[in-house]
Amino acid sequence: PPHRSGAPRAAAVVCTVALGACIVFGTMARRPATITLQPAVKTQCALLLVSTLIPALVLTTGFSVFVGVLGCLYYMAFLVYSLMSSDGGTAAAAAADDGKLKLDDDLIDVERIAGGDHSEDSDDGHEQPTWKGFAYLLAGGGLIIVFSNPFIGAVVDAAALLNVNPILLAFFLAPVASEMPEILESISLSRKGRSQSINIAFSNLVGGTITKTTLLVGVFCFFGAHKQFVWEWPAYDVSLAMLALCALASATIGYAVPRQSVHHGWLLFALFAVTGVTQYVVNHVPASDTPVVAADAGTPGGEYARLPPDDAR
Repeated sequence: PPHRSGAPRAAAVVCTVALGACIVFGTMARRPATITLQPAVKTQCALLLVSTLIPALVLTTGFSVFVGVLGCLYYMAFLVYSLMSSDGGTAAAAAADDGKLKLDDDLIDVERIAGGDHSEDSDDGHEQPTWKGFAYLLAGGGLIIVFSNPFIGAVVDAAALLNVNPILLAFFLAPVASEMPEILESISLSRKGRSQSINIAFSNLVGGTITKTTLLVGVFCFFGAHKQFVWEWPAYDVSLAMLALCALASATIGYAVPRQSVHHGWLLFALFAVTGVTQYVVNHVPASDTPVVAADAGTPGGEYARLPPDDAR
């Protein structure tokens, strides 16, 4: 069933499709067609790079209370760092870099106004009231409740019309639909072509990915060990590996590449397609009914070993 890799698949959408859209639309709206990330955003990418160790540890140890707690602690440390940085810990560096971004943004504004486009000026001049945000939140939640089941039925019907397996569409459409707010937000901000807007979108997406590689994986690992869930091989292994791979690729592009171009965005799109096909193929491998047994009942953290099918019999 698709639930074996649904959460990691949806998590991978943020750091591939959403981040790819941010890069593609951001570079298309700029001249030259490149993006320069602020030092604070590059630091976030470095933290994302390190956070991929959490799913890698889960792949190595299986369900483990220790790794689960480690993932949650890493997420809490990331939150503390983010709050301290926003309070002025990197104010000097940010101020110096803002000067360069301001020059780039001014040049883009001049080009836009010369072309007769004043839409950004009107958008920036008005702040939306808070009550509208809550109204949109309630409306969105209601739409999810009403249309979630019809969406699944539509996917099944579309698969029947296209004569393909419904799971194939589910691996591509369902994760994208669940992460559509992040995708649309990144497109909306990046289309402005302003360095500050693109950096905000990029930072939001990287932070969301860190949440999934640490907190999401940590909670999954902790409850798997606490409830003694059966480790489903190879579905869990491939799902976690694909999540780590997508996060690693996006973090490397953000941290190691001096200036991001449209090619990096298309690379992330291609990575999403490859990982989707890989997980679809793996999902058709019969799940192992081998029980997951405690390797050592007295071991702190409760590591679990996966027995080969022949040994289990």
